[in-house]
Amino acid sequence: MSLVAAILTGAGFGWGVLLAFRALRPGPAPLARVLADLEERRPSVADLEAGRVSADHPIVDRVGRAVLGVLDATGLADTGQLRQRLRALDKPVERHAFEKLLGATAGLLVPAVFGLTLAAAGVAASPGFVAVAALGLGVLGFLYPDLGLADQVERRRRGFRHALSAYLDLVTIILAGGGALETALQAAADSGDGWAFAEIRRALRRARLSGRTPWEVFDELGGDLGVDELRELAASAHLAGDQGARIRASLAAKADSMRAHQTAAVEAQAEAATEKMLLPVVGLVVGMILFIGFGVVQAISTPGTATLPPP
Repeated sequence: MSLVAAILTGAGFGWGVLLAFRALRPGPAPLARVLADLEERRPSVADLEAGRVSADHPIVDRVGRAVLGVLDATGLADTGQLRQRLRALDKPVERHAFEKLLGATAGLLVPAVFGLTLAAAGVAASPGFVAVAALGLGVLGFLYPDLGLADQVERRRRGFRHALSAYLDLVTIILAGGGALETALQAAADSGDGWAFAEIRRALRRARLSGRTPWEVFDELGGDLGVDELRELAASAHLAGDQGARIRASLAAKADSMRAHQTAAVEAQAEAATEKMLLPVVGLVVGMILFIGFGVVQAISTPGTATLPPP
């Protein structure tokens, strides 16, 4: 056991030295990442007030960027996909990387502190067991912030799709009332609350400041959030051209299509929930049948149990 403990301790120490060296002297950053950092939108005053960036925690950002550099250098995680997921959650990727490092550190320290506590109390603890427990809990702590991340992102995107369908209905109503396209887009965005309408308002503001069409900015927003319906909307509106009637018909058709998909998805979720509710009931009935049938079969198969006593 001492040889195994020495090997694990040496491997963990060497891995820690390698990660520290990579963090202090990172290699050249890939060109794609450099271009993405240059094109990344800088935080605005609204973002700072909403808490989407950790302006008051520069240490968290610095440590998080160092962890991201290590992950890129070692290839342990796809930081591009992680950025897209966290973009849908309005969470800085540096904060998420810091949480992963914090979880790994806590997982490594808990068994070590427990082993030292036992040693101070006079109870001998196996160094190999402590090293294995520290390594396992460190890995679990590193992966803990990623647990449930996909479900959170999917719920966030689903909420954006619902808000987008309502937004398209409002735009269609304003266009039917004789409003201009730019006025309809901005008025419909101003009439809604929530993070989805806030994202649409920021996209329209970027379109005005950059001189681009709203559909181009919507296409970029759909790519950032991973919402394909928004990109499809931008493509269909771009094909419709500048004609108000065609754009109104395209927006109305897209809103109806999204509403039909959402209704089908809700019905599918309801049916799946109903099927899951049937499983405990079926298990309870089967268990009851087995419980009753076991007594009957035992009474029939056991000799002398069904005979009457002599008179």
